[in-house]
Amino acid sequence: MYKEYRADIKKAFSTDPQYYHEHSTIQKETADRLANSLDPWLYSVPPGEILEIGCGTGYFTDHLVRLFGKRPMEITDLSEEMVEFCKNRIGEPENITFKTLDVEADELPEEKYALITGNYVAEWFHQPAMTLEKLSYALKPGGLMLMAFPGEDTFPEWRKYCLDLGIPCTANSFPETEQLIIHLSMGPFQVDFYEDQTRETYDDLYAFYRHMKRNGTSVSNSGKSLSVKQVKLLNDYWTERQGGKVEVTYHNVFLALKRVA
Repeated sequence: MYKEYRADIKKAFSTDPQYYHEHSTIQKETADRLANSLDPWLYSVPPGEILEIGCGTGYFTDHLVRLFGKRPMEITDLSEEMVEFCKNRIGEPENITFKTLDVEADELPEEKYALITGNYVAEWFHQPAMTLEKLSYALKPGGLMLMAFPGEDTFPEWRKYCLDLGIPCTANSFPETEQLIIHLSMGPFQVDFYEDQTRETYDDLYAFYRHMKRNGTSVSNSGKSLSVKQVKLLNDYWTERQGGKVEVTYHNVFLALKRVA
């Protein structure tokens, strides 16, 4: 089941990288904000190599290149198409290696990286806490990991309206922030985090669904589905409650982890 889920994710994000790059506004905004959150840590990052996971089309990669110049970097993603798109956009500087990486399945070297980053990727992990812990041990002593991802309170409208109507909610489950922080804090790490919300608006539920399908984020881990009739019912109820529109809320989590020297 896990392998099928990962294959579905890989396929979904490989379908239309150009659309993703042009229309994934929440992911781009979060990448910009993640880069801003790096400013206070910039001179705390020890010498050494940088690893980016889930690079996508390069929203955050652009910031890494700007901030760290000639440092050696590994820019990775599960999707070959995303890696290729990112590489074509940025070029191939001698200090950057582009490659595919399945963080959950592939082996990672211990104590190698000075900085590990990931923007809107941890929500796709089958076991977010275990995978982030695995990544943390790939940090060298004093190294830093920065992640941004949607937390468990993402899409509260979707969940509420399905509950009101008594129909299954097909929204994905997202990492549970408190449990994740507690888990990571048990290791040789200093952990800090920040949470807030971002909203996006669509003409209707169908437009929201189309956007998720085209940018690769429609892969479901809920194991549930709706009939055509139930989708129409949800759309009518949602737009009625929100004045003829569909608004969705993202629970943004920004995580900073430092491996204790």
